[in-house]
Amino acid sequence: MTYVVVALLRRKEGLSPSQFRTYYDTVHLPLLKSLVGSTAPLIHTRHYVSHEAATALGSSESIATLGSMAASGKEFHPTIMYQGSPSDVSFDSLTVMTWADKESWESFLKIFQSKVVAEKIDEDEENFLDRARKVVFSVATSTTTMRE
Repeated sequence: MTYVVVALLRRKEGLSPSQFRTYYDTVHLPLLKSLVGSTAPLIHTRHYVSHEAATALGSSESIATLGSMAASGKEFHPTIMYQGSPSDVSFDSLTVMTWADKESWESFLKIFQSKVVAEKIDEDEENFLDRARKVVFSVATSTTTMRE
């Protein structure tokens, strides 16, 4: 049975969503794969939060918040919201990693937490992540419902 780990990752202050995504995909992930080798996840999917258009925001609270940010001269990247407020979204990437089984995950973790690898990963994460807001957890089961 596969073993799935989810990470909710927030970009470092000052990085745009595009810069965050580019760094994660083209620098961090290749580094990770080079460090952990065959213990890397079988699947490593990054779901990036949409930050395209302020007009897609639904609530007046969201629009007022963005208006005050714009007036202050701060750069902002509005989250496309269909319900809730942009402040409810505390991450820029929902990352889903899948291993063949829990033993495979444990093999990965052993290498990932080794002194040399951990130091390199920590150093690299400082370049693009808000590490204080990083959340990583396993999921027990997944259920998929297909449209018939």
